[in-house]
Amino acid sequence: MMSSALLGLGCPGPPPVVDAGRPAPDAGPERIVDGGTLGPLQLGSIDLVQRARTTGQTVRFTSSVQATFLEVAAGTPNPCVERIDGRCTVRVCNAGGAVVGTPRRAGVLTLEGALVVDRPDGGPDAGADAGSDGGADAGGLNTDGGVLTLGPGEGGTAVVTVPARLFTAGQTLVVRATGDEVPAFASPPLEAPSQLIVTSPVCDSPCTVTRALPVRVSWRNAPAGDVSIELVGRQVSARCTASGREERFDLEPSVLEEFPPSVELGDTSLVISGVSASSFDAGGFRVTVRASTPTLVPLVLE
Repeated sequence: MMSSALLGLGCPGPPPVVDAGRPAPDAGPERIVDGGTLGPLQLGSIDLVQRARTTGQTVRFTSSVQATFLEVAAGTPNPCVERIDGRCTVRVCNAGGAVVGTPRRAGVLTLEGALVVDRPDGGPDAGADAGSDGGADAGGLNTDGGVLTLGPGEGGTAVVTVPARLFTAGQTLVVRATGDEVPAFASPPLEAPSQLIVTSPVCDSPCTVTRALPVRVSWRNAPAGDVSIELVGRQVSARCTASGREERFDLEPSVLEEFPPSVELGDTSLVISGVSASSFDAGGFRVTVRASTPTLVPLVLE
């Protein structure tokens, strides 16, 4: 009896109940797609991007210019597949997948019609940041005579960042290239887009989105032109197009459900942009010039 009592006193009680919260989301296995092959193709893209950030009553702009020219051989593997869903194009790519091609140089690029930006010390080079690593691939940026000049980038890519506004809505923009491996060209005049004011979704922290329900996207200050609504994930992206005058667009579950649930912050972002674009031929190269005013909204997908 004594032995049993002592054993009873030594037994621990039931473990406390601990609320571990919701289980960690599972994005599922990596997706593998077969997009067949591409090529031969000669492609060029020139992106003029202007971002605005409001702090109190102050609006600060950061703008960038990036140009890439690529020659893609016949039979090159395509790492992506696409499908059309209403006014959206859904794209699924293999992890780390990028089209493999040979970079080509286009010589010196000039952007006519852009705002001339002075450095804080009054110098002529617009405070350009020559790429993330400052290497030779970045080229250089100057502002002589009201024209932004992007120096020839090695490896077919040139990119610079300007800590200021690049254009205002309605300005006429023209990109010219002196030519090299890509023939000389002048782009058709492009009307700069408006800087949108996104009214939904707006969250103090990343917006939580249920993939089974539509997501309303709305904006103001887009009197003309198109608005691009892009959902960007690790392997899946969707780009939808609406008229600026519509001032709203619904991302439907048929698009959202293509995306895996978020595992960590930054897995998925919503990008709403005023956009103007034009495409033209420069010799055998198909070149697209795109001006955009993106607003980034981080999302958590459930």
